[in-house]
Amino acid sequence: MEQTIAAAKAAKKGDKAAFGELFAQFSPEMYRYALFCLGDREAAQDAVQEAALEAYRGIAGLKKPESAKAWFFKILYAVCKRGQREKYEADFVDLDESRDVSAEDSAAAVLKSLETAQLLARLNETDRQLLLLSVVGGYSGKEIARMAGMTHGAVRTRISRALAALRKGEEQ
Repeated sequence: MEQTIAAAKAAKKGDKAAFGELFAQFSPEMYRYALFCLGDREAAQDAVQEAALEAYRGIAGLKKPESAKAWFFKILYAVCKRGQREKYEADFVDLDESRDVSAEDSAAAVLKSLETAQLLARLNETDRQLLLLSVVGGYSGKEIARMAGMTHGAVRTRISRALAALRKGEEQ
């Protein structure tokens, strides 16, 4: 954590190598999040690259170096949200392809089956993204609220409703 904070401080001052170090540290999780959100490898790679570019351009505006990861994800969240203008398709992830992202990843355990992926596809865009930030990104409700520009209570309610909808869909 101390190395991350030091790298964030240096990146704020214009150190390109420090920014690269930060991005290298966060990019695998960013890619997994974008892949689950967008359902397409190329779109996920493009979203991560676009988020990295936006982060690079705006790194001087990072207020809290200890929150660098959340800041990167807030940018990626916005990029993915813009990228989801087209209707989300039920077969958004080929699970065999997602396994090579990280076979041991806990997010893969949550999305083990195509049925779960199809259930996720039924959620509205915002609820799906909030749920993925929680499950895939591992963020707390308060962190997600800051990223999404919502109240903590609204985030908790929407995630709770999304999980209830997934459970209800599994019962059918």
